[in-house]
Amino acid sequence: MTSTEIRPDPALYPKVFEPTARYSDLDPSRRIGREALVRWFEDARVAVELDAFGADLADRQRARVGQLLVSVKVDVIAPLRIAGRYRVGIGVSHIGTKSFSYSYGVFAGDDLVATGESTSVYTEGGVTTAIPADLREALLEVQLPGAGHGRVEFEPSRLVRENYPFRYDVRTRFGDLDTNRHVNNVALAGWYLDGLAELHTDVLGYPVGGPLDGLEPSSLHVEYLAEVRFPGIYQLRVGLVDIDDTQARYACGLFDGRRCIGLADAVGAHSTHDTDGDQVDLGAALQPFRMKG
Repeated sequence: MTSTEIRPDPALYPKVFEPTARYSDLDPSRRIGREALVRWFEDARVAVELDAFGADLADRQRARVGQLLVSVKVDVIAPLRIAGRYRVGIGVSHIGTKSFSYSYGVFAGDDLVATGESTSVYTEGGVTTAIPADLREALLEVQLPGAGHGRVEFEPSRLVRENYPFRYDVRTRFGDLDTNRHVNNVALAGWYLDGLAELHTDVLGYPVGGPLDGLEPSSLHVEYLAEVRFPGIYQLRVGLVDIDDTQARYACGLFDGRRCIGLADAVGAHSTHDTDGDQVDLGAALQPFRMKG
């Protein structure tokens, strides 16, 4: 199953949660941003696992036993505004030997406005290992009927830092760390969004207030290849993969020196309107930033 496979009714998900939309979740377009959706997915996962394990979950975490997120994807179908009631449906879409995946649906009222996926691996003492029987049984309780799964395979060229023309340096913040003492997945997803915004701003000539509304990607898929530590300064690289009449597809890589520690794909519009209502098309200006290799 992929997040493009639509489940248009919250009742089709085994669990449904109601997040609270916060003012700080809004992006400059006055809509709920992609980073907030990644956070909602995390909250839903934690709620499912707390329900499954209860007090045992805290014991597992203290023993360095638990689930480590390795990928997350969000696809926005319609604008998410601050007003209104939101619900996040979640269900297990795949259970493997050492990994398992969730599928998500975000609803505004009864309307599906976003979908998502994530994959986690089971670890003990920091080492990936087989999913134990009790966890497998708990995951089966919230499995989506008829769900399948397919991981995205990245080309080896994506691991080469110099293949990405655009560079954006990021310094880790102490406030970005989670209970595992590495940078949280939500913060890392935000880094990729920041890198894309920096590219758009650079192409636009650094207007006050950043890039124009409408350039934020509608789809973001992040793969977490290694832990990101504090303190540290990392290189986030961006390149244009493809462009057509309406959309641009980007590749992103996060590097510690020359070592690739994260990857992301993003898709978004390259044509929008400025504050005067005039159309602005970045298609030609993005061409020098095409991926190499």
